Amino acid sequence: MGVFNEFCEVAKVSEQSSKLDVAIAFMWFHQYKIKKNEITLKEINNYFAQSDLSLYNSTYLKKDLNKSNRVAKGSDDKYKLNRKALEELNKLYLPHLEKEISITERANIKITPFLSPTDIEDAKKMAGLYIILHCLENSVRKFIIDILEKKIGSNWWDKAKNAELEKKIKERKEKEAKNKWLSPRGSLSPLYYLDWGDLVKIIRKFETDFKSFFDEMKFVELRLEELEKVRNIIAHNGVLPSNDDFDRVVLHFKDWCKQVTQS
Repeated sequence: MGVFNEFCEVAKVSEQSSKLDVAIAFMWFHQYKIKKNEITLKEINNYFAQSDLSLYNSTYLKKDLNKSNRVAKGSDDKYKLNRKALEELNKLYLPHLEKEISITERANIKITPFLSPTDIEDAKKMAGLYIILHCLENSVRKFIIDILEKKIGSNWWDKAKNAELEKKIKERKEKEAKNKWLSPRGSLSPLYYLDWGDLVKIIRKFETDFKSFFDEMKFVELRLEELEKVRNIIAHNGVLPSNDDFDRVVLHFKDWCKQVTQS
């Protein structure tokens, strides 16, 4: 069942329903699916057609939307839900549409040959660590970009790079070019082609620019270098042996968040 058909069932869309209520439901779905908060009368009627309902007379639709206390006028003869209506419909519809089957459920990892239930549970625990490290690593990258753009300017990479980093990036881009079926990972910045150790080196190189965040570079070095070891274990599908290791990752992540967040 497609998302739209599922939504029509959840919203109880039918010929017996109030046409205005159905139109407002379609306005919500449009914002949810298309990510645009404004909609034209034609787009609303397209949803009526898609759900095999008789179309809403455009004159009556426009009149009813203008009178509704749930709808506001948008730009260029478009309409949008007001905040109160949007919040109410979010509570009504989102729980039904966002209960997606996880990728592990789709793959049915429980049937993995040669793995015990304990092995599967270990994999799930390690997946949680991956999320934390993914967030941390990309936070570090964007933090470096943000600070150096403010301190140096848009050409900050010209001053940050060296022959070693340029070679690493060139080799990884060439490897990506051979695997065209994969999306490139570093379209946003050269930093997405670098390792954690390289990020530490860049911060150390511009220590003065990061001084307001770190009195001592050891704060960055110790945490990121230790977490890079954990990252390597995850990258090779290993398992951390104890809860202490998990707690250490969580603590380092929280330390980073507190340290670089300035009010």
